[in-house]
Amino acid sequence: MNRFAALAGAALSLSLAIPAFAHDMADQDVLERDLTILAHDNMEGREAGKRGYERAAGYVAGRMAALGLEPAGDNGTYFQSVPMLEYDRAESGNTIEIAGQGDLVLFEDVIITGTAQQQSGTIEAELVFVGNALDMPGRDNFEGIDLEGKIAVRAYGAPEGLNTEQAAHMRSSVLQRLSDHGAVGSLLLFTPRLADRYTSWESLVERSLHGGSVTWVGPDGLPYSSAPKVLATGYLSEELSRALLDGEDFDFDDLVAAEEDGEHLPSFALGRMARIAFNSEFAHFSAPNVIGMLPGSDPAYADQYLILTAHLDHVGIQPTEEEGDDEIYNGALDNAVGVASMLEVVRMLGEEPPRRPVLVIGLTAEEKGLIGSSYNAAYPTVPREQIAANVNLDMPVITYDFSDVVPFGAERSNLYPQVLAATEEYGVELVPDPQPEQGFFTRSDQYSYVKAGVPAVYLDLGFGNGGEEEQNKVYENDYHEPSDEIDLIDFPALVRFTSLNFAIARNIANMDDRPMWNRGDFFGTVFGGPMAD
Repeated sequence: MNRFAALAGAALSLSLAIPAFAHDMADQDVLERDLTILAHDNMEGREAGKRGYERAAGYVAGRMAALGLEPAGDNGTYFQSVPMLEYDRAESGNTIEIAGQGDLVLFEDVIITGTAQQQSGTIEAELVFVGNALDMPGRDNFEGIDLEGKIAVRAYGAPEGLNTEQAAHMRSSVLQRLSDHGAVGSLLLFTPRLADRYTSWESLVERSLHGGSVTWVGPDGLPYSSAPKVLATGYLSEELSRALLDGEDFDFDDLVAAEEDGEHLPSFALGRMARIAFNSEFAHFSAPNVIGMLPGSDPAYADQYLILTAHLDHVGIQPTEEEGDDEIYNGALDNAVGVASMLEVVRMLGEEPPRRPVLVIGLTAEEKGLIGSSYNAAYPTVPREQIAANVNLDMPVITYDFSDVVPFGAERSNLYPQVLAATEEYGVELVPDPQPEQGFFTRSDQYSYVKAGVPAVYLDLGFGNGGEEEQNKVYENDYHEPSDEIDLIDFPALVRFTSLNFAIARNIANMDDRPMWNRGDFFGTVFGGPMAD
């Protein structure tokens, strides 16, 4: 059953209450101008903490001022400084010993990485297999298992049957669950399911060799972590994964078969000790979120902000050994498109300001782990309880004339009728996520606001009208590559996409009721926030 069709009937009566609007269309010339500037070589790939990002942030702040937005950052400016800590594996001091497994070689048998909680140290603890580390009814890997002070050994993935957003959340929050149950380390087995994500062990090793991890630093000077007890994480090669389970009642072949069949994985102590030494290099830097505000037109809604977001950063300059190579990762699709669309949406909103005020945020360091949005959700520049809803714009593969869209998160709240009305207005179909295995819902900035209890929607493109081929082509050839440049973009399609997001933002900013989760919604229950009776 189409999950959106099930809601359409309930939404119809609500959508009819939304007044009809003429088909407002975005200005293609403005979109082209902003995109040309943001994706230009002069922006040097907009990496957070680098000169190019500062240049891009200054440009966006200037555009906000030109649009008449009020400064809504720190100290009467358009900038909210985000202090960050980068932690990267040091060249030496990262080793692992597992009882009975002989000498293990870094990047051949294992990958070991410390966390932001401690720069160096040693963990010596028992190994406990915890399946997928789930804590769901009927699939609780922690029941009857003592993880306090132990190293968790786990498999990648979430159970079959969960909707795309909940499954993505279960995968992304696994370290938090392990920390909550007392684990001090985590080792991930390399099974075929993990290979589906990383292609091969060699590919995973290659990724781990390029760049460290980043978190934000709070006003107390402490680095943020959702899993503060976990001091080191790692991956075990398929050969080591198989050897570690050899002789157990549930061995590696049983694990592979259970993953294929979608069965619940057991949990059990492995009866082995492990010793992990970790050593990291720490580096502090900062980069700003860029924030402006469009005041609302109705004083009755002055304490309900709609937040309109798009991440401003990309991955910067990545030198190669070959002379003459293009080393600038311009990030036209990822995410100059989102920022240009966001600026055009707020320009359109400003022509007839909506009832609610709108915060417009160019977010930093999304590419480093949703850092700017996570920090802003934790330390908003308006009272936290006044953040009512989020509309996020992030990397639509806008290279073709799209016919359908995926409204991530919308059906979880009373935002859905507003989204439905907007898509009907612009003749676009709503469809379920065609790529649930990618976990897009937790890989973009709206997830930070969802975790703060804020209903949110993030619009992506579906597979209609050749979309599957077009999107696969971009992800295979241009995603996080120097070829992600402005000539990929179908500008008439971008006009439609921007106009559609304008209608969604307008409808939400004008709705009568406060945005709230549907009764009993999973995310509303887990993270809080207003919920329907």
